[in-house]
Amino acid sequence: MKSIALLLHDFNAGGTEATALRLAGEWVAAGHRVTIVAGATDGPMRARVPDGVAVHVLSPPVPRSALSRLRLGRAMVPVLRALAPDVGYITGNYHFWIAPAIRRALPHLPLVAKISNPLLPDLPPGLRGVARRLLARLTDAVNMFVAMSPELAEQSRRLLPGRPVRVAPEPNLPRDHRPAPRTVPERPPAILAIGRLEAQKDMALALRAFAALLPRRPARLTILGEGPERTKLEALARHLGVAEHVDMPGFVADVPERLARASVLLMTSRYEGFPAVPIEALAADVPVVATDCTPVLHHLLASPQRGQVVRDRNAAALAAALDAALDLPFQTHGVRASAAAPYSAPASAAAYLAIFEEAITRPLVLPLSNTI
Repeated sequence: MKSIALLLHDFNAGGTEATALRLAGEWVAAGHRVTIVAGATDGPMRARVPDGVAVHVLSPPVPRSALSRLRLGRAMVPVLRALAPDVGYITGNYHFWIAPAIRRALPHLPLVAKISNPLLPDLPPGLRGVARRLLARLTDAVNMFVAMSPELAEQSRRLLPGRPVRVAPEPNLPRDHRPAPRTVPERPPAILAIGRLEAQKDMALALRAFAALLPRRPARLTILGEGPERTKLEALARHLGVAEHVDMPGFVADVPERLARASVLLMTSRYEGFPAVPIEALAADVPVVATDCTPVLHHLLASPQRGQVVRDRNAAALAAALDAALDLPFQTHGVRASAAAPYSAPASAAAYLAIFEEAITRPLVLPLSNTI
């Protein structure tokens, strides 16, 4: 039995948190001890912690703020020292900042970090050198990295030369995943966009693409998610003249039922690692139209029946792709679902456990010069 410390800032409603909790449930089911060490209880995912997973919230808490990650690692050290886990799991790039402080205080604790997004998204030339140096400082403290696909692993190894990067599939589909039965498509057809209302997801582009589509055919856009850009997006929908055709219900629990009635999923992210939502859509037999925000989508959407990756971040091009997707058959008898099948929680959890075992039994000597 392994003791695994899963390190989170809080219970934010994001894909990183959702997949981490799904893995935690699988590890407990396999007989391991899992403790979530969290900076605060903020966020709706707290209610989704699986049975059997312990939760230790820092006291005093460290709520999310602009500089909170600089304090979070240090604040976690006393808890980790008391827990004495076999391995610490850092759940994504956002949490890399906690690694240096933990490494300095607990040099023998293996730290495994998931690469949840491209390590260096597009930056102005003047910032690239600084970003590379900062990335090195943060990642020096990590024993082993986990990429979500071979394509992302290859991309990451170029930025982390000589560092061990392993591959584990994303646990996008829970053990008991059963898509809601497809129902008669809504009229007008329903387009779904799912994600946090923040700059990375670029829901403004989704609204512009939808506005470009409406002159061609009637449709309705539903944006599921919450975030700081809500007011801005609502104003943009009014400015584009599409507000009466757009719903923004926030964070909802009935995503499977909404997918069952949808005609297409629209994803307009600027960058992603391995997004969960396209897998869930394909498993529900829903085609996907997406921006070229991650290399893994080219494999997932290799067949026209599954949808299309639009290389240009252009509203007109996305509208044309949506128009084509809305003409696809409503059901394809498993053609789309077969693309999602490999991404099950049990398979992912087993791959992670093997990576943890490697990190525990073959610890690496790491530089301890970080001062962040």
